[in-house]
Amino acid sequence: MITRKKCVLGMALLALPGLLSSASADTLRLALAGEHQSVDPHFSRTSPNQNTASNIFETLVSVDEKMQMGPLLATSWENINPTTWEIELKQGVTFHDGSTFDAADVISSVERIPNVEDSPSSFISLVSSIASIEALSDHKLRVTTKAPAPDFMEQIGGVYIIPSELGVTIKSADFDAGKATIGTGPYKFVSWTPNESLILKANEQYWGEVPGYSDVVIRYIPNAASRVATLMAGDVDAIDQVPPSDVAVVKARDGLEISSSISGRMIYLHLDSDRDKTPFIKGMDGAEISNPLRDKRVRKALSLLIDRNRIVEHIMDGRAVPTGQMVPESFIGYNPEIPTPAYDVDGAKALLAEAGYPDGFSLTIHGPNDRYVNDAKVIQALSQLFARGGLKSSVEAMPKSIYFKSASKREFSVFLVGFGTTSGNSSRGLEQVLSSYNKEAGIGTFNRGRFSNPAFDDVMARATATFDDDEKEQLLKEAATIGFVEEQGVLPLYFEELIWAHSNRVAYKSGPVERTLAADFSPVR
Repeated sequence: MITRKKCVLGMALLALPGLLSSASADTLRLALAGEHQSVDPHFSRTSPNQNTASNIFETLVSVDEKMQMGPLLATSWENINPTTWEIELKQGVTFHDGSTFDAADVISSVERIPNVEDSPSSFISLVSSIASIEALSDHKLRVTTKAPAPDFMEQIGGVYIIPSELGVTIKSADFDAGKATIGTGPYKFVSWTPNESLILKANEQYWGEVPGYSDVVIRYIPNAASRVATLMAGDVDAIDQVPPSDVAVVKARDGLEISSSISGRMIYLHLDSDRDKTPFIKGMDGAEISNPLRDKRVRKALSLLIDRNRIVEHIMDGRAVPTGQMVPESFIGYNPEIPTPAYDVDGAKALLAEAGYPDGFSLTIHGPNDRYVNDAKVIQALSQLFARGGLKSSVEAMPKSIYFKSASKREFSVFLVGFGTTSGNSSRGLEQVLSSYNKEAGIGTFNRGRFSNPAFDDVMARATATFDDDEKEQLLKEAATIGFVEEQGVLPLYFEELIWAHSNRVAYKSGPVERTLAADFSPVR
């Protein structure tokens, strides 16, 4: 029998006057490039949303600095048979309102996922494998999956847990207003002013390590130059997404330090490869033509026109790693036999001619101008490289708040995006970016170009169904070969280097996961 709890939805959210401008040893002031679209932890799986959620809410599992999964709100789990899991939950954990964490909260959180409205990047793929979930006791769950799911704990382990008393139909607006923003994390929500700041206060009853700062003010400054200037002026203690070109300048300033780490975020070009007509590709004369991206020879030609090493050296100032696949070396699924694609203009022209485009075609490359490091500069460089191959290329960059909604609606033809692998293996990225789109199954949710290949899907189905680690790794390598070498389903460019700058009065624990969490900062005493 599950113990009922009392939950106060309307938490007392006290204003903290002066935090935005005043410096204090007990106050951490951050300036971040990316702002969440909602404080609702189930609204979107995009990095800015999960960054905010991870300050306030917690999941069943954690990922360490080596990208390996470990316990968090779940203490242990056992695969009873191929479709049955039992999960032990941590005891003695309370939510910010004082109510007790138990199995009912996990069940309710899972059941809420499909009810979140207008999500630009749904969590459905994390719960779609579940056939049933039940509480065996206050702190033990039994979950039955629809089919064998070896990665099940990675999936359910990514769901943020909220109090069951909020129900499964609670609106995102209630989280944004603070009425429902109740987690078990190290920081409590105080207020959010969109396009300006998020204010947090330490959870003094936190079950884990007590946060280093009692108060946190997070400002949102999408412009990189302004973000760096704010740090240099001493108005904030730390910033994320430092432009590679500014690293030397920051290092030269007394009292400032740089922290960095190569991430698992693959920056790549998505290609609209399934429609007969695509909106931003025309003939050289501007006339309508059939979609050339359906031909893998054309996709390969575009890849050959990309000088990845030059982009990394000149635009990213060497602070990125060129790639031709989903995950970097040391991740499970990395295939050492897949080289970084060569830059070969003549080879590209030959493939275009072979595919029936000897005179090229015109295209527009779309991308955000405030999401990834130097994103607008990268798409401009890509346009120039494509022009060298005889294509008429232009670019259109826009704020991420507009861009990703349009990308999800399939309004582009060739467009820049990124996918951050946080699980230590390539399985989820391959399944979400390259598997055939299947909304009901939660597969291909990031496949905005709708690439589809039966051989790839078959290999991934076997990779995600096997409980044999060695077999899984070999299948993931095979899938990478099909997706990136044989079919060019998307065009990988490079792995971003994560770069933070901060005061030397602040210690920061950096890692390969794309998060800038208040709990990872501590004062230098």
